[in-house]
Amino acid sequence: MLKESELRTYVELMKTRFLEDPGVIFQVKDLDRAELLIKAQFEGQIEAFMEENAVQVQADGKGLLIGYSTRDLPEDRLMNVMQQSSQKLLAVVNQEELQVLQDRAVRQAQIIPQNWHTAYVDGAVYHLLIIATDESVKGTGVFRKLITPVLEKCEANKEPIVLETFNPDNLPIYEHFGFNLMESHTSDDMGLTCYCMMR
Repeated sequence: MLKESELRTYVELMKTRFLEDPGVIFQVKDLDRAELLIKAQFEGQIEAFMEENAVQVQADGKGLLIGYSTRDLPEDRLMNVMQQSSQKLLAVVNQEELQVLQDRAVRQAQIIPQNWHTAYVDGAVYHLLIIATDESVKGTGVFRKLITPVLEKCEANKEPIVLETFNPDNLPIYEHFGFNLMESHTSDDMGLTCYCMMR
């Protein structure tokens, strides 16, 4: 488990990196307390997934990865983790903000096909949810250090890895590590595209 100071460092890292993400920008645009809400959401995510051993970090707050195998975290348990991860946000959000966030989440979900990977593979997959690395360590191998153990474990288990991203800048990075773009879903109304990738 992370110490409180470490947790704050990784929450700050996620906030800084994901405030540039089109999906997060869509979620919180025009909300006065956007940064506070994002930090609460990320803190809840880290803590909830940490309990499932689904968080890996690089020392000094420079990198974090959240992901899980559907073999280890089946749908019913995942739902519990997701509910648990929302508790920090629910503790600080007001009713008006909550309504906006829920409405936008419902709209976003329209272009994130649930279990899209089942059209390509049967059985368990590793779902890569988040990788965040500090801008200051770009090009130093921190991303590689985070993702390599996942790649090696999944290769050994013959388990595909899937991910979704709203950020087109992420595509070449993941392609470099052997991921392929399987499908994409665009909403002109939201100005968003969800890219579904698999390795």
